[in-house]
Amino acid sequence: MSLKRDLFLGIDTSTQWRSIGLFDPKGVQTSFQWMVSRTQGRDLLPKIENLLQSNGLSPKDLSGIGIANGPGSFTALRVGVSVAQGLGMGLDVPVVPVGSLDSYPYLLPKICSRATVVLPARSGEVFFGTYLRNQDLSWKRESVIECGVVEDLGRLVPNPGIWIGPGLNYYEEEIRAIFEDRIELGKEECRTPSGLWIAQLGHSVCRENASSFRAESVEIEYHQSHGALTIEQRKREQSDV
Repeated sequence: MSLKRDLFLGIDTSTQWRSIGLFDPKGVQTSFQWMVSRTQGRDLLPKIENLLQSNGLSPKDLSGIGIANGPGSFTALRVGVSVAQGLGMGLDVPVVPVGSLDSYPYLLPKICSRATVVLPARSGEVFFGTYLRNQDLSWKRESVIECGVVEDLGRLVPNPGIWIGPGLNYYEEEIRAIFEDRIELGKEECRTPSGLWIAQLGHSVCRENASSFRAESVEIEYHQSHGALTIEQRKREQSDV
């Protein structure tokens, strides 16, 4: 498998905010976001087709796909990963997993050097990770992604930098109360996913070794929330339906 063209699709379905995007280093660079309910998921592929068509493109123009593979809602992640795998196998292009939190720091201005991303989990919990900017302006994760109760963030994240991510749409008031005058919040555009950055990060990783990112090899990185069902419990529930 090799990169025949230079156009990547990005898909992020890790939360109720969904985003798809296209990245060509010398051409189209665009992203589209929308909110869905728990029961929705069948609109993803039509929206991808519409995004391609609106830019004069078709699925056959894709050279690869970046997919947010976790953490996040297990059911929502499964929707995105399944679509990415289906497209990847059908088109014979690489599918690159990208951490669901990893794209958000790139939405910040270049002057920002430290950020903590929060994604909603369940029962008053959030997935979170702190990132540092490198000299080349890329970002690296300071530690492993964790899941914790919002009220414990003051202890769990002593030096957060600027707060960003969709978790702020749910818990901004609580986080403000915890950190008081020490808090700095990113702008609204840093609270929703960017399919463009998922595509761009996937493209960046893939260029070195496209053959190692086979569609069937992508796995969901599900970080267990204490308020969520285990994967085994989910499987049992689905088998009973």
